[in-house]
Amino acid sequence: MIFSEDDFFFLPLGGSGEIGMNCYLYHFNNSWVMIDLGVTFGDSLISPNELIMPKLDFIFENNIKLDALILTHAHEDHIGAVPYLFDKIKDIPIYTTSFTASVLKRKFQSNNINEFKINLLDYNKKKKIGGFEIEILALTHSIPEPNGVILKTGEYKVFHTGDWKIDPNPLVGKPIDEEKLRLLGDQGVDLMVCDSTNVFNENPSGSEKEVREAFKQIFSEKKVGTIVVTCFASNVARLETILKVSEEFNKVCLFLGRSIHKIYESATENDYLINQKNIINEKDLKSVSNEDVVLICTGSQGEPNAALSNLVNDNNKNIKLSKNDLVIFSSREIPGNEKKINKLKEKILKIGCEIYDQNTRMVHVSGHPSKKELKKMYKWINPNTIIPVHGEYRHLNEHKKFARSCGIKNQILVQNGDLVLIKKDDQSKIIKKVNFGRNILKGKQILPLNHQIFENLKILNSDGEIFINIIMNLDDEIIHEPVIFTSTISIDIEDLEDLKEFIITEINSISQNCIDDNILKNDLKKKVKSFFKKRIGLKPFTNFEIVRL
Repeated sequence: MIFSEDDFFFLPLGGSGEIGMNCYLYHFNNSWVMIDLGVTFGDSLISPNELIMPKLDFIFENNIKLDALILTHAHEDHIGAVPYLFDKIKDIPIYTTSFTASVLKRKFQSNNINEFKINLLDYNKKKKIGGFEIEILALTHSIPEPNGVILKTGEYKVFHTGDWKIDPNPLVGKPIDEEKLRLLGDQGVDLMVCDSTNVFNENPSGSEKEVREAFKQIFSEKKVGTIVVTCFASNVARLETILKVSEEFNKVCLFLGRSIHKIYESATENDYLINQKNIINEKDLKSVSNEDVVLICTGSQGEPNAALSNLVNDNNKNIKLSKNDLVIFSSREIPGNEKKINKLKEKILKIGCEIYDQNTRMVHVSGHPSKKELKKMYKWINPNTIIPVHGEYRHLNEHKKFARSCGIKNQILVQNGDLVLIKKDDQSKIIKKVNFGRNILKGKQILPLNHQIFENLKILNSDGEIFINIIMNLDDEIIHEPVIFTSTISIDIEDLEDLKEFIITEINSISQNCIDDNILKNDLKKKVKSFFKKRIGLKPFTNFEIVRL
């Protein structure tokens, strides 16, 4: 693909048409920069524990040399793919703020990557990168140091928001830089690429200060039993809220979950949470009464191997939940996780614990902008054109309509793979669809979503698998009855014996006409699937092995 040197392009490879897996490219003056490189998680068709990340084939197929990877903040859906794709992008300079760098450093180390360099960016300081002048500014979100990115070219100015909301009392980290945003708007912004996650919410997302007051009220009410709080590990402000409120009520806190420990290390490394003295380890529990303990757990999304699930399933040898305990879900439900979360809550209720969540108490506020916050940002920035990102199609479409109703001149609904040519006034448009897609981390391998193995896994998950071994001589005679094994299909002895006779009859019928054993196996697979479909209503994944003696 040939690019004109002066063409200014925007291209999402992830995060547009879905929640998560954010990855965005900008081109100008023969220079490319990438903003964010995140992951999302599996759905009902794929193991929910498997990471899904953007395919970068467009970059490699076009021999594109990226001048920078700029990371807006440390959430998984913005940085999670970096360690897994590092061998392909390790020559690309990485730029971000100090806290995000600390989190990413630990991800590298967990993946046995020891040779890396992360360049630090400072707020409101311009930096020349390739054909762009880059500057970051402070926003507020549910993690420290979220930043918007300003990209300036010869005649264009773009504001890429990343994730944000307007928190008047952020408690942890810098407040949103309203003065800088207003100044940016006064200077003129050609394009704003903006978060759409909460576009269906009418009212402001709320402040962490409100959550802190709600926790104080809950702690004052709870006189008996242990308080358990599950939240996103990366929500440092929420961790501080729990720690400070616990200290106020003379309670100690115990972190459960590896990711919380890692975030705590990154936080203290950057002078967050440094004055908290009421953190204990599991060995100290014996000397503390249940009423004086607050457990802070991973697993708010119902993850089966996370700390909360281990507690609920009695897999923690040091801690057991009892009917006097209170479990607080201090997080939102990520779309697609509702069933897992409800199943976990059902188990908690059966133990006898009480449950609070954002539907019953003010125990969580979102990190994304509602319509009122979007409208305020539009007023500050006053962009000529807006491209909604960070959302499924319905989010992007609603954001486009809302921006139009607020007086934004031009709105472009863009999905992954849409290459947008940015022009002045209302001339920006999608000019073509490029190669994009998803890769999945399967063990230590990164495989494309359309790999045959995933099609096979779908069959296994729905119809099961069967192994059939045939022993024949060189004259196509069966010298032993078929050996059949399956652990994923319920088949009775009568059906099993009928299947053996069926296979023998088919081999005697077709083996003389088959050129080789591969053709014979393929024919037998089709016939065995047909047999199972008639008998038990399933078409299992069928493995044939023919041994010649």
